[in-house]
Amino acid sequence: MTKTSRLFQGTLLVSAIALTLTACGQKPQLSGGSAAAPTATPVATAPAVSIQPTVTPQTTPETLKKQIKTYYSDTDEMKLIEKSVTVSYAKETDVYGAALKALEKSDDPKAVPLFEDVKWTSIAFDKAKGELKLDVAFGPKTQLGAPGEDLFLQALKKTLFQFPEVNAIYILKDGKQVDSLMGHLELPYPMKRPK
Repeated sequence: MTKTSRLFQGTLLVSAIALTLTACGQKPQLSGGSAAAPTATPVATAPAVSIQPTVTPQTTPETLKKQIKTYYSDTDEMKLIEKSVTVSYAKETDVYGAALKALEKSDDPKAVPLFEDVKWTSIAFDKAKGELKLDVAFGPKTQLGAPGEDLFLQALKKTLFQFPEVNAIYILKDGKQVDSLMGHLELPYPMKRPK
């Protein structure tokens, strides 16, 4: 055999191997319009795993309701007017915030809200000690005269001390302990439940 014929045979062999390798994975060709069914080559695959999305039931917190007494000023800032309202809240410790929020508005034009322009920045209750700690910020409408400040403090005490578990109320103004909320009356620190 000559060197050329061996080279020719080697080239043919390499070409045949290359054609065989490139033909793997190709779709079968249809010849002359006859539809030949493709034959499937078994391929090892991992077992199919069915993944079901986890559906977490949406549980909305049950809304708690409580009827409480709230206090407002008369139109002359001479006396408190008591009203019964129903407050809604998510958990037991939220009842104090709901009660304070109820003091901000009134449906009765003769009952003037003293807390309309008040923002409670923090409300925390220490159940073990029975202490309610409040931090308040006042808007311009909250600067009342001496009679108004007196009614404000009375309304606050009457509203919060109606909860038997509250024994003392600590009030901060803008995060600081102050001697007076509006500059007219001394603010006890804490305000204690009347005996």
